[in-house]
Amino acid sequence: MLWNQFVGITMLLYALTNPVGAIPVFLAITRQARSANIHRIIVLACTAVAVFFVGAAVLGKQILGFFIVGLDDFRIAGGLLALVIALEMFQAQYGKFLQSTGVDSSEVDIHGMAITPFAFPLLVGPAEVGIMITLSNDNPGWLSKALLAAASIIATFLIGLTLWTAAAIERFLGKTGINVMTRTMALIVAAIGVNFIMTGLRSELPELAG
Repeated sequence: MLWNQFVGITMLLYALTNPVGAIPVFLAITRQARSANIHRIIVLACTAVAVFFVGAAVLGKQILGFFIVGLDDFRIAGGLLALVIALEMFQAQYGKFLQSTGVDSSEVDIHGMAITPFAFPLLVGPAEVGIMITLSNDNPGWLSKALLAAASIIATFLIGLTLWTAAAIERFLGKTGINVMTRTMALIVAAIGVNFIMTGLRSELPELAG
């Protein structure tokens, strides 16, 4: 894996999770929480995201083998899911994952809130895990997998940094700025999804390559 690929994968993972677009939801579910609890939510959520990504990066081949799924089939499915994620990013539909509990957020289960719904499925869902598994199979060898894991950890650090400064970012960008950045990331995610689909189709249907 080349260093430009390493940087590209890191930014791809950051764009897929789209923490900037999730800022309004994050602030909504932590508005009444104490500062210490907000920091715990960020740490726990980022830890869960890192576990999802690193697990998919290291065990990608084994996961496909367990379910007896071909790489190209999984690549096409991951591309379709990436397109769905991009469409949701365009429509800013993150709030649909959340349910109002009617309980002060400082009193609810911090661990549960951090893992579900915030880490999964708000930041990481089937599409993100699927794309990481595909990347893992496209980059065989332990060195490549180690670099994928490192890219995952760096992307997770950037996610945590974004959430840590969420209130400042919202004040600076405003709703319009966040929507613009979300839609820009959506274009990147959609392009990656199309690339995955076309690559998978060319392998499954070689006549398309001609």
